Amino acid sequence: MRGGVDDGGRKVQELKSALLADITEGEYDEGRLLPSQRKLAEKYQVSRDTVQRVLGVLAREGWIESRQGRGAVVLRTQTVRSRVRGNTAAKRVTLGPLIASAFTAPDVTLDVFTLTSEVLCTHVRVQEERIRAGEIRPETVTIRVLTPSDDEPLPYPRALDGPGDDRPQRHLQGIRRYHTDNLVRRLQDLDRDIDGLTATVEIRRAPLVPYSKLYIFNGAEVVTGPYVPTERPLTLDDGTCLDVVDVIGLDSTLTHCAKDDDPESQASLIVSSWQKWFDSTWRLLAT
Repeated sequence: MRGGVDDGGRKVQELKSALLADITEGEYDEGRLLPSQRKLAEKYQVSRDTVQRVLGVLAREGWIESRQGRGAVVLRTQTVRSRVRGNTAAKRVTLGPLIASAFTAPDVTLDVFTLTSEVLCTHVRVQEERIRAGEIRPETVTIRVLTPSDDEPLPYPRALDGPGDDRPQRHLQGIRRYHTDNLVRRLQDLDRDIDGLTATVEIRRAPLVPYSKLYIFNGAEVVTGPYVPTERPLTLDDGTCLDVVDVIGLDSTLTHCAKDDDPESQASLIVSSWQKWFDSTWRLLAT
């Protein structure tokens, strides 16, 4: 499917996102074996063929390693370093609990600048399930997402052997389109289904090359981290594997800070500065 994600590719993308979320949130920690292919297929309600395809992609991208007679071993996870609440040493946390905490507020706001919305969509799905189960009940959920414009090609992903090959760019755009459409649909369904909840999401395109991902929770907390350029294999929807220059947000160590009682403290100023940047970019540059 030109410039998009076909039905088989959607299943692969969904499972890849779910597995990466579980890996980065510590359910499958570094050095730990993943469940068997049969158990993964049952847990995520997909076919064994989809599981095999996703494990192959994750192995080529360096997330897992298949070991003869043992199964797939997790090689790396993502780290968020936080100095919030008076920690004297940087504390390792994960993104999921930070987003979950943000969703306990009566009025939830998420401002996000990201390359594909893949991780955001995965975490919002978890919070949607909590809302539907009655575990949390915010009154409003407002999400604003800035992503790059499709009008101008980015410097990544770029095929190493053929810089003029547009397939990596079309692949990226298809993934971005899939996840942003998914996010919009989920918020629309929440707004329709849950009495007393107003849920909205707006996606805007900015003429910017993302050098980092940015999350702002309720105007009070910031998580940010650089996209790290690297050479890696990229598996297209049709199964073709290309060697590309790309960036992987999950490769970086994210940092977390929150406003405190002093508006002039370093943490408060960092949050305020990022919020000002996002608001200005949203208003003046994005379409």
